[in-house]
Amino acid sequence: MQDSEAGEIPQDLMIEIAARLPAKSVMRFKCISKFWSSLPLSTHFCNRFLTYQSHQPRFYMSLVHLLEHPKSLLLSSTPTTPCPSSSLEFHQDLTIRGNVGNLLRVLHGFICFRVKSEARIYNPSTRQLVILPSIQESFVKGYPHYFSLYFICHDPVSDQYKLLCVITALLSTEGLDEQEKEELASIPETISEHWVFVLEAGGSWKRVAKDFQTPHHPSYLQVTMKNVLYYLAFTDSSQTCLLVSFDIRSEELSMIKLPPPPGKRLALINYGGKVAVFDFSLLKENGLVDLWVVEHWRNKEWSRKTLFLQPCQMHLVTHCFFTAKGTTLKGQVILVPQYLIPPFYFLCYDLQLNHLKKVEISGIPDHWFTMDSFFTSFDVEFMDPTENVKYLES
Repeated sequence: MQDSEAGEIPQDLMIEIAARLPAKSVMRFKCISKFWSSLPLSTHFCNRFLTYQSHQPRFYMSLVHLLEHPKSLLLSSTPTTPCPSSSLEFHQDLTIRGNVGNLLRVLHGFICFRVKSEARIYNPSTRQLVILPSIQESFVKGYPHYFSLYFICHDPVSDQYKLLCVITALLSTEGLDEQEKEELASIPETISEHWVFVLEAGGSWKRVAKDFQTPHHPSYLQVTMKNVLYYLAFTDSSQTCLLVSFDIRSEELSMIKLPPPPGKRLALINYGGKVAVFDFSLLKENGLVDLWVVEHWRNKEWSRKTLFLQPCQMHLVTHCFFTAKGTTLKGQVILVPQYLIPPFYFLCYDLQLNHLKKVEISGIPDHWFTMDSFFTSFDVEFMDPTENVKYLES
């Protein structure tokens, strides 16, 4: 065939071909040409790429050394099925060593975590690490004790990734004399602010929901459903437990109170397309779990379902306390031991069958089991089956 007869492959076809490749291949081919190097910057290509992703989920585990941060690690494991089998092997991600923080959150291939009070977003596929600027204008920072918590979310309508930061401050009068306490009497004991950062070129923090007049302490318990981010929170005065909703599109907040009395071990889960509070406070002692499902948000209607663990499975939960870490693609609740003790394992709780499955974990470096738990922490998150080659601008 003559060279003149050979036509170039149309760009649309090239995009379709590239979208079917693994993320590692797309990143490796960036050096071939301008076309390949431009793909992670193309919204059209990144969206096409997501449609061809495999249905294999992934677990991530952060191991954080609070005093010697460079020793911190990020581990990952990819099950061969949507629901993990009886064992999982974790492998270390060497590209982000020392930059790992607490409170992992994962979404569409991105990992959001916090180092001290700083928010960071990491993409394991592209190896991009985005460090967000601190919030400078917050009134909360004038208080001696304040805490910030971050949530990553995605608006599918505008195709924007956003970071929600909830900052809460507590005014402590401990150690003050009566005159000093009287001078501070007019200042609210607790205040909270909500800030949003849109991950795009020139992005910056902006305060939202200024009219939301319910100061609260947010918890890390959260779930995203139908373009709404939900998280659990507590008021300071009465320790009332709240379910707060954040509309990702409109950036508006609302809340409802949990039915009393809420337990001390809670989680938020997606239960059949509805947001639900998974109360497993009595799981260890009585094998009992309460499910509080939001049936109607505006009318503040809840329904309750109680499950009793099968007696033959009680031995799986009696020797340690667990924390709940979301659900698998099949709706199974992931229960993780509160402390890093060998032999380490997860539990997958099938709420429909009322059945627990033990998943043994390997690959955690042995020396982490012997470290003082006062100076270390770990977190586990379940990621949807997505690799993402999108390049984040900020």
